[in-house]
Amino acid sequence: MIRIKRTEDMIVLVVLGLIIIYLAILLGRFALDYYVLFQPMVERIHGILTVFISILLDAIPFVLLGVILSSIIDHYISEEFIQKILPKGKISGILAGVILGFFIPVCDCFVIPVVRRLIKKGVPTYIGIAFMLAAPIVNPVVIFATYYSFEKIIPSMVLYRTILGIVIATIVSILLYLWTKDQNIIKEGINENQSCCDHHHNEHDHGNHEHHHNENTNSFQAILHHAAEEFLDIFKYLILGAICAASLQVIIPQSLLTRFNDNSVLSILVLMTFAYSISLCSTADSFVAKSLVGVFGTSSVLSFLLLGPVLDIKNTFVLFGNFKKSFVIKLIILVVGVVFLTAILVDKLLLAGGGL
Repeated sequence: MIRIKRTEDMIVLVVLGLIIIYLAILLGRFALDYYVLFQPMVERIHGILTVFISILLDAIPFVLLGVILSSIIDHYISEEFIQKILPKGKISGILAGVILGFFIPVCDCFVIPVVRRLIKKGVPTYIGIAFMLAAPIVNPVVIFATYYSFEKIIPSMVLYRTILGIVIATIVSILLYLWTKDQNIIKEGINENQSCCDHHHNEHDHGNHEHHHNENTNSFQAILHHAAEEFLDIFKYLILGAICAASLQVIIPQSLLTRFNDNSVLSILVLMTFAYSISLCSTADSFVAKSLVGVFGTSSVLSFLLLGPVLDIKNTFVLFGNFKKSFVIKLIILVVGVVFLTAILVDKLLLAGGGL
């Protein structure tokens, strides 16, 4: 304990104490002025973080469910089995490809190399493309996630997204067949397992009679490994999308956004561009889209939900890596054009009549 023996020491300590108090008051006033000066920025950051965390908490369970189911199907269902159950007729084949997409919850980037392998094994191009376009948007996990996201604000959104997703996949597949006919669209000389998610899809030797215990253990480990890799890859895109969506909702002035609502065409183009840019997985994009309701028009949000699962930045690179350049360009033109026209028709016909 410090002992004060002289009066001079006492005076020095008092003066030092007063100086410290004075400096603390100045610091407090400066901090208060600083907070007042930057208060709008602090509040916006807080708002962005609140919306961002809300989107993540809503989306993570569905992303986990999607990657687990996707990994199970990838492990146990072979391309040969899919090829056997597909019909040979063109229209029936396209419809079968769309229906197959309904039952298989796979991400848009993983389905591309799968379709390439199917086509190389003899599956008609139009069936493979129909499956590739339908699977990421009409599978049960995406349907349930969309229903959960919009049930309280736009209950019919899940119905319109599913039906229009089927329509878009069918129309684009038919138009691509008419445009390309029986041309070889496969790009040769690449890794068969190439994927934007960097999945490692191992071939399974079903004729190998190992002990059931070891086989089940290895299968379980392979499924967990695949699911973990896919989740980590999807999660980074989900974070990016959630930050962008939260920032749009909090930072952009409502008066500016009203201009988009007054111009449905521009609003649709903006959200289609946004969907293409952020490259979200379809099991998570509905939660980002939910946060855009009220900021953009309903038809614009629908265009976001229809384009993103079918075409985005990351799967564009994989498309060019698996298919010939001319085919990919045709596919992009058709997908963008059909989605845009679909959103315009929804806006002019259904929304005008109060049907959505």
